[in-house]
Amino acid sequence: MSAEAPGTGGVPLSDGGFPPTRTWGDPGLPNPGGGAEYGDMIAELRHFLDVLAAAAPDPATSAGLAADLAAWSGKLAPLSVEERRAIFARRLDLPGRGQTMSPAFVVRGGDRDNVYGTVTFGRYYLGGGGAVHGGAIPLLFDEVLGRLAQAGGRAPSRTAYLHTDYRSITPVGVDLQVRGWFVSEEGRKRLLRAEIRDGEVLCAEAEGLFVQLRPGQP
Repeated sequence: MSAEAPGTGGVPLSDGGFPPTRTWGDPGLPNPGGGAEYGDMIAELRHFLDVLAAAAPDPATSAGLAADLAAWSGKLAPLSVEERRAIFARRLDLPGRGQTMSPAFVVRGGDRDNVYGTVTFGRYYLGGGGAVHGGAIPLLFDEVLGRLAQAGGRAPSRTAYLHTDYRSITPVGVDLQVRGWFVSEEGRKRLLRAEIRDGEVLCAEAEGLFVQLRPGQP
């Protein structure tokens, strides 16, 4: 089911994916394929990682899972392709771009200079004491700000620095609010900020500098 996002001119969102507009979600990359089934697979993989992180399996269960995973690795290995033909992390219609490395950011609205949405850190991202691992938070910020830095038809850029301040515990298993915005843009330099909130509580905030790539620069 699709929903219209505020600030995107009534363009529908696709099940929480980035809005398919040139102001935010269309950096010029074609859909690499995989169909709806690929999105279902990634969702199940995310769920599996959360369940695995919460489980204490006995040796027989661990051995069985290891064998199953080895079998699936064997099936996937012959299907390996070069980077530009990969599907993983390039499905712009899916939360988190169809990858499992960083938490799945679900966009609720945005334009070329701002974005807001939600994220739920599953058990896979637990650091301890019910709190998200400190390394997962900058990973989310880089994902959100990196996408925003290239919104609105801007040329590709890379992270020059990303400074994160931890203001309070970021809880696991809670629907959190995420907001990112442009602070300034001068020449090739783009300065952005973002924050994660649990209701009125500021959990973490970040500032990132992104530098536009020169022609031909990887």
